[in-house]
Amino acid sequence: MGVLIYGLVGLLILGATVTLYFGGGGDVPATLNEWASFGTYIAGIAGPLLSFVALVAVARTLHLQRETLDLDREKQLADQHLRWLDALYSDISDALSTPVATGVTLGSVLDEQVNPKTVDQKRLQSRLENLLKLASHYCRAVDMYRDNVSEFYDLQIYQDRGGRLLDAIKPLSGYLSNCQVGPTIEFCDMHLRGEHERAKPEAMTRSSRGY
Repeated sequence: MGVLIYGLVGLLILGATVTLYFGGGGDVPATLNEWASFGTYIAGIAGPLLSFVALVAVARTLHLQRETLDLDREKQLADQHLRWLDALYSDISDALSTPVATGVTLGSVLDEQVNPKTVDQKRLQSRLENLLKLASHYCRAVDMYRDNVSEFYDLQIYQDRGGRLLDAIKPLSGYLSNCQVGPTIEFCDMHLRGEHERAKPEAMTRSSRGY
């Protein structure tokens, strides 16, 4: 389509130049010298204009190629981030499937199907600490995805996954021995929401889902 437009513009320039020649009193060339003069006239007027149109066409083509390359790079970067997020979520799913007692998985405790007081406390603590570490990596990956990938790529599903995981961990934070549990969850929540600072902690008092 672009080539056709520039071709039509070129024809219009040539047509206008010829019209200007004959409209200014020029006669139809009859001899070789007259044809040479006619050609020189056309080239002198239309040549620079056609060169300008050609330059614009080349610049436009290069711009479109650059846009295409940028889109390809964005897509490749998005794909890389999505593979990273999916890999982390797979690790989280594996962590949720680990046992904390005979026939009881960490996931069933987080889903409130099993009372956490009835399982092996040391194992529960260890599993929760590992899960929180994975959640921290996941939420950070969501934030990096937001910062580095075009806004046209949907992020909601990954935010929601991270928010659901944090909301499941919060009620069990008392089973974690690490004193940095609160700040870790706070930073995870900030990553999910794309915030860089907060006046005061708030993640533990509300849901991390919904943006």
